[in-house]
Amino acid sequence: MELNIGSLVYLLFRLAPFIIVSYFTLSSVFNQDFRGFVYLIGLVLACGLCLLIGKILPDPLEGKSVEQRMKCSALTLGKNGPLSNLPLSQAVFGFTLAYLTYFIATNNLASVNIPMFVFMSVVIVADMLWHIYNSCNEPKSLGLSLIVGGGVGVGWASFVEIYAPTVAYYSGVDKNTCSRPSKSLYRCRATKTPNGASTSP
Repeated sequence: MELNIGSLVYLLFRLAPFIIVSYFTLSSVFNQDFRGFVYLIGLVLACGLCLLIGKILPDPLEGKSVEQRMKCSALTLGKNGPLSNLPLSQAVFGFTLAYLTYFIATNNLASVNIPMFVFMSVVIVADMLWHIYNSCNEPKSLGLSLIVGGGVGVGWASFVEIYAPTVAYYSGVDKNTCSRPSKSLYRCRATKTPNGASTSP
């Protein structure tokens, strides 16, 4: 692959699911909490469900040329092809967006998370267009994977919110946003009470 801006953007785009998973994992390690690992447990459930559903679907690369199969499986988890007949990238994106959106919505944090919504929307659409343009997956498979991931994301987020709210993203004290107060000048003076004692209001 020639090293240029286009190839770097392509590489980052194709590695986006791995980058997102790595971000949540490393954030848990550095912050010494279990939030990223709780996210990973839900993501494994979502990907596992996609694997099960994909087993009853036909192989999207069946009958394709060797070159086509190599292009579609260049950055996948399987050795001889994609691990799942449903694209796991869409499951990762769908789960992540739904999981975070649940906590954002319940804590009224939409206004401070606009960049996340924009980024995830761009990545989801771009991934879909890449799969369709390169004939790696059909639109219905991409949509099904996104729905499965999103559904598990909402279900897992609601479960975490009920049974373990302290390890949920954007919950508890994390939803508080603080701003530095403006500098103010306060002037105090001593006053005397009727009995002669001085006080400072």
